[in-house]
Amino acid sequence: MKFAHLSDIHLGFQKYEALQEIEQNVFEKTLDECISRKVDFILIPGDMFHVNIPEMRVQKYAFAKFKQVHDAGIPVYVVYGSHDFSPVANSVIDLLAETGYITKVTKVKESTEEKITLDFLQDEKTQVKIAGFSGLKKGKDREYYEKLDRASLESESGFKIFVFHGGISEMKAGMDPGDDYMPLSLLPKNFDYYAGGHFHTFSHEKYDKYPNVVYPGTLFAGFHSDLEENAKGKDRGFVLVEFEDKIENIEFVKIENANYELIEIDANNKKADSVNQELWSKVKDIDPAQKIIILKVAGELTSGKTADVDLSLIREDLIQKGSLVVNIKKNKLTSREYSITAASGENKDEIETNVFKENIGQVRTKEKELIGNDGVALAKKLLKEFAQPELVNEKKAEYQTRIQQGILELLGLEQDDS
Repeated sequence: MKFAHLSDIHLGFQKYEALQEIEQNVFEKTLDECISRKVDFILIPGDMFHVNIPEMRVQKYAFAKFKQVHDAGIPVYVVYGSHDFSPVANSVIDLLAETGYITKVTKVKESTEEKITLDFLQDEKTQVKIAGFSGLKKGKDREYYEKLDRASLESESGFKIFVFHGGISEMKAGMDPGDDYMPLSLLPKNFDYYAGGHFHTFSHEKYDKYPNVVYPGTLFAGFHSDLEENAKGKDRGFVLVEFEDKIENIEFVKIENANYELIEIDANNKKADSVNQELWSKVKDIDPAQKIIILKVAGELTSGKTADVDLSLIREDLIQKGSLVVNIKKNKLTSREYSITAASGENKDEIETNVFKENIGQVRTKEKELIGNDGVALAKKLLKEFAQPELVNEKKAEYQTRIQQGILELLGLEQDDS
């Protein structure tokens, strides 16, 4: 007997058409592989979709593929992730479950202020017992796990799998240091397999009382940083587990996604002009056709603004030569001449005010409302406007229009509808 474990697919994340096609192809190729290998069931512990209700294009091909898996007689067991879960609205996960194409794992038998008791579901063919928790927004998962009635789960006999979406602190090496993690001890002990989601890199660890804690990682790219990892040679795929009364083999199955070219420039102690020259020199040496190109510039310039490192013409040149997409990373590029002065304060509002006060003197303009105290006040209003979140079920275009209108009003400008 065997099952597949895949996670963090983030369908609907990609915005460029070329990357959307790769995202779809990798997803379909993975499920085709599951069908061809005749797995008994599939586990997906969260973030199957990048948002709770993705655009119709994504829903259509996802439903079509899961129907094919369903028609092949392969059950799919899922939990929500932190991206495709919504506390105030339905998720496409619910729609898939209503059709019978997937089954939601989390079954709450009893819930009180002090304790949450979960029930198992049992795979009909293999008799494997599966329990699990869905992922929630950051910081909320731990509250539920601390209330989990672990004893009732641990006392159950048979081959058991626990499905979860969240970061385990014992496995956080190399992961996002700003993320929220929970200790392994919050999971029930002595399950045969722990099917994790949330970490985007494959990891398989064994601990006392927790024999197989596994994250398959993302299939392609759920974040922009995943593309860079892919370009550096990171393998992507899913996990195939063979078992009888106990686990016999755990295999990482690689799924090819795209061809890459990574161009990195160290800008430390260089002028903007020399960085531009170095970039053009490196670009001339590559064949970008049908590749994802990543241009990464980091370090501190000795002179000039970071904007003087202009990658727009390079991007245009690479696209004309057949690149699928050009991903630019300049977020760690700074300038000694135009450095940001750090500031402190008693609270977030005071820190923001002090940051603007310390640095607004670098703005070179004759417009009085953009400098001094007036400039600080305007900057804070603009920051607040930009920080507004998307509303539930608000389309991207609607969100962008709403923010744009707010910015124009703050600047005293009128919308150009021509």
